[in-house]
Amino acid sequence: MKRLILQMQISVNGFVSADDPGVAWTLWDWGPRCPWDAALKKRFNETMAGVDTVLLSGPMAEGYIDHWTNMARQKAADPDFAFTHRIVASSKRVISRSLPALSRPGASIGRGPLLAEVAALKQSEGGDIICFGGTSFAASLLDGGAVDELQLYVNPFAISAGRSIFRRSLALRCLEATAHDCGIVVQRYQP
Repeated sequence: MKRLILQMQISVNGFVSADDPGVAWTLWDWGPRCPWDAALKKRFNETMAGVDTVLLSGPMAEGYIDHWTNMARQKAADPDFAFTHRIVASSKRVISRSLPALSRPGASIGRGPLLAEVAALKQSEGGDIICFGGTSFAASLLDGGAVDELQLYVNPFAISAGRSIFRRSLALRCLEATAHDCGIVVQRYQP
């Protein structure tokens, strides 16, 4: 059975987005000047090597798929970006009742209830499922008990106001906490 890994960047005080869009709080912005270190690159590549499905919400789908398809082309010879090829090769399952169509290679739309769609994906053969989610999408997965592993990429920044993926109290078992040279601490939990 597949596992669902929910991976989110988060502030030290638990927000995954800032109310003020002008606050640049994430170190790992996926851009060319991103300060991620060699160990963090290796970690991300190892995580993606075990994944064969990317779970996305409708609002994230087109931008996410297009961005990583372009990055895979741009970074074709860079081993630090091997994960981009894994993202492109993976199935992309988009859960949306409102997205009319999605014409992207390897992408399909699930119209059913979120938790039923995830349960069906978990029953299929293959590697893990990873979700980078939007705030509400991620919160719904956590609230519904669908997440098997939560990976928090904690940025060294506190946000005065923002949105959290935790809408209710949730007991977590710490699997790992590793600080990286760039300042990000990766925390892995099992709900």
